[in-house]
Amino acid sequence: MNKPVVLVHGAWHGPWCWERVTPYLDSARVPWVAPDLPSCARASTGANEVEDNVAVRGALDALPGEEQAILLGHSRGGRVITEAGTHERVGHLVYLAAFLGDENEDVASYISPELYQALNVSEDGTTAVKAELGADVFYNECNATDFSWAAQRLRSQGHNPFEGSSELAWRVKPSTYVVCSRDNAIPASGQRKMAARATTVVEWSTDHSPFANRPELVAALLIGLSVST
Repeated sequence: MNKPVVLVHGAWHGPWCWERVTPYLDSARVPWVAPDLPSCARASTGANEVEDNVAVRGALDALPGEEQAILLGHSRGGRVITEAGTHERVGHLVYLAAFLGDENEDVASYISPELYQALNVSEDGTTAVKAELGADVFYNECNATDFSWAAQRLRSQGHNPFEGSSELAWRVKPSTYVVCSRDNAIPASGQRKMAARATTVVEWSTDHSPFANRPELVAALLIGLSVST
């Protein structure tokens, strides 16, 4: 049986962002699950990375069979899989234009100034993407239709950090880092610095959101990892 895939979305997004990727996985008979992170789904309640970690671990616990899973995190989802990826069912980590942070590292230094400018900050500390600026930061290689598909579904994001120590999953599990070289949210130079910590590095000429306009690339990578022995 093919290895299962767990898809972890980034900030302001949700499981919907994988809708163009998962049909390829279905066709290849690769089982998958995409948990909804509480820090986004319930941003106004103060849900944080602790709850996100629990949600992903719960998805891993619920996987049928015994095959080792591929755990993919996009963008901020990289922080989540670095915590949850120590779960015994995880066999491989995939960081898609994601934060692959070291211990006590401030990953905010990897974020572009343009990303901060594209956000509205609420009094409760949650943020939301400005529709008029989000396209150029997160979807700069996408057409208007692709961005519209995403923009209408973007949500507020909570930013309370994970508190506690971690083994750092990428130190104990094999990993692949996907550098998106046309990314305006997390510039490629910073991605390459983080990618040096991964086991394998690939680079795509895409923006921050290849799941929107290049889903076949994302799917092919996952299918290759799933069916390999």
